[in-house]
Amino acid sequence: MRKGKWLNYCNVFINLTLFMRGERMIGLEILVRINPEKRAEFLQAFDMMKTIDPLADRRLDLELFERVNEANTFLWLEHWDNNESLTHYYNENKFRAMMGAIDILGQLVHKRTFSITEEKQNA
Repeated sequence: MRKGKWLNYCNVFINLTLFMRGERMIGLEILVRINPEKRAEFLQAFDMMKTIDPLADRRLDLELFERVNEANTFLWLEHWDNNESLTHYYNENKFRAMMGAIDILGQLVHKRTFSITEEKQNA
């Protein structure tokens, strides 16, 4: 569990079909601190990221949270159907442009990937 409290910035469709079938998903977590005077630009850039077709790019979920007690600190989460899709996404111009924008608008705290699998319970 993450420390602190986070506000969900956007309402995004969540497709957990793969998770519910017991398959593996890949997650991407990016934590950034944005300069207060660059906040609007960052949010606008994030909104542009949402224009990527989630079905074509195999992105299952995209969310942005803001830390409640630390304004302009954002947690960006994405879920992908597999590692190959995420690797392809890393090479897309929109993703690379967003990472470049973060360098200009603030500071990248961390970027990491993780896998998610459903644990089956015996009845």
